[in-house]
Amino acid sequence: KIVLSWREPRGASLLFRGPEVDLNTPSVNANVQINMPESRWILLLGGPRLGPAVLFWSLLVVILVTAWALGRVPLMPLRTRDWVLLGIGLSQVPLLAAALVAGWFLVLGLRRREGQRIGNPQLFDLLQVILAGWTLLTLGVLLWAVQQGLLGTPEMQIAGNGSYSSELHWYADRAGELLPRPWVLSVPLLVYRLAMLAWALWLALSLLRWLRWGWESFTEGGGWRRWRRPHAPAPSPAPPESPSPGEGD
Repeated sequence: KIVLSWREPRGASLLFRGPEVDLNTPSVNANVQINMPESRWILLLGGPRLGPAVLFWSLLVVILVTAWALGRVPLMPLRTRDWVLLGIGLSQVPLLAAALVAGWFLVLGLRRREGQRIGNPQLFDLLQVILAGWTLLTLGVLLWAVQQGLLGTPEMQIAGNGSYSSELHWYADRAGELLPRPWVLSVPLLVYRLAMLAWALWLALSLLRWLRWGWESFTEGGGWRRWRRPHAPAPSPAPPESPSPGEGD
């Protein structure tokens, strides 16, 4: 068993490739591992088939299709561009949290259009309470997304062969004389921070407009309804008393 170690005078760069190792003889079972520094934002990578992949770009396609569909819904004030930007920022939080934000817009749009048709005041007020709580949850999710973008690490959905964001593994059963040379395309983490800062500023400006629309939708046809107390039935008149014997003689 031979272990060979060496250092090269180069670090992470825009396009990093593994070193060229020529064994001058066919080889098998090649394992290649690249440890990326936390100060880099991985955008793309490649190498042997059994290795990691950046799944974020597949998620981005889903975001674009979903944004195009939601942009065609007339109930909400967001257009396709707004949904795309909102979806990209919310990709840093779990999918359920992002769906919570999208559902808030849809439910408020339905409240704006159909709220006056609810005749039961108890049901109407109950829905208003649910909407108020949903609004607080939505604001919390948006704040969480901003925090993740400005303080957290990029969630690029890197997975495959036991890899994750900073540790990448490739395997080739037959490598030949030259060992595999995976590559990683990355930029400084500062680029990600600046992009998320721009997104946070856009979100703050857009949120003022969305909250005004949300308040108008919430109060369309009245914010609360007075509960009507059931009227007590009027007392029935007492039957006339029958005359006692001897009266009227």
